[in-house]
Amino acid sequence: MIQFLRFDGSSIEDCQFDIISGKNLTVFFVKNLIYLLLFIYSTLFLAAAIPFVKTPFVPIYFIGAFATMILVMRLVNHVIKYLKYGNGSISVTRDGFVLTEKEAKIKIPGSDITYLERNFLGNLIIRQKYELFSFPVMLLSSDDREKLISQFQDMAPRRTVIFRKIWDFVDAIAVALVLAVHIIQYIVQAYYIPTGSMEDTLKVGDHLFVEKITYGPVIPRMLCMNKPVHLSMLGLRDIRRGDIVIFRPPHDEDKDYIKRCIAVPGDRFEMKNGAVYINEKPVEEPYVKGVTRPFNFGPARQNEIEGVVPPGKVVVLGDNRENSQDSRFFGYLDIERIKGKAFILYWNTTQVFKLDFSRFGLIR
Repeated sequence: MIQFLRFDGSSIEDCQFDIISGKNLTVFFVKNLIYLLLFIYSTLFLAAAIPFVKTPFVPIYFIGAFATMILVMRLVNHVIKYLKYGNGSISVTRDGFVLTEKEAKIKIPGSDITYLERNFLGNLIIRQKYELFSFPVMLLSSDDREKLISQFQDMAPRRTVIFRKIWDFVDAIAVALVLAVHIIQYIVQAYYIPTGSMEDTLKVGDHLFVEKITYGPVIPRMLCMNKPVHLSMLGLRDIRRGDIVIFRPPHDEDKDYIKRCIAVPGDRFEMKNGAVYINEKPVEEPYVKGVTRPFNFGPARQNEIEGVVPPGKVVVLGDNRENSQDSRFFGYLDIERIKGKAFILYWNTTQVFKLDFSRFGLIR
């Protein structure tokens, strides 16, 4: 934020403020470096993880790169200023300023000062008619910084208040957006059911929450990453038969599907007599609607998904077996493509208007 100030000797209290040093200086630079790294990460994360974005979100990259450039400039400025003013100070009196550098002491008469400026790099610019001096107020303690600035008269107090409110608003929105997207990516996300492939367990118009803790977080594919990374070691358990899961199918990278896991790695999977057999035993599936038949079209064929399920893959089928595009169509599903587990059904407009809440609750 840019703030313009007036030097008025009649309202000045004599005081001196020293540049931070030792532990405080180390903490200052470490915090700024961590903040810069977190900002870069957040920019990449938002561009990769924001829902419904089909390709890398260019505006986010552009805004993030612009803001990152400013943060880098601020950090470089702090380093350069410390090399110049390290262990120095700024003194303010009714007669003007005294800037103490490492190797020199600069006196600036108050009568020569036209105005002061606090710029976005964190410097206090002292302007005279034909020259200026720059002092790093960010290298003062927060209390000293506020006390120093309070010595001067704000030339545009209304604008300063407006700028501060805008900054606080943008900062709050940015933090809320980053937190929200992290929650969606790693903890819980809301979904809407648009098709009948999971009837009668899930119906068209159902709204549900999918939790992403059970199987472990999935880091989205960001810059310089070939694919998303599934941190299964941070999960509570592996996927099990009967789990209803959300995933990105191999044949459609732009949509999320929801199906039921029928077979896990090492299971022998078969479809015969209109039913599913796991390890040569028929599976009781009271949730199934219709008859289980293999498809004869699509990337997969019957003989490609029947047999022992390979490591790192599962078989997923819709509960509405006669109207579901599932493993019978696209083949085995990589476990890494699974985003989470269906958790709670919380809304269906048609049923709510009928005051029917019988299906709401945990999804099984």
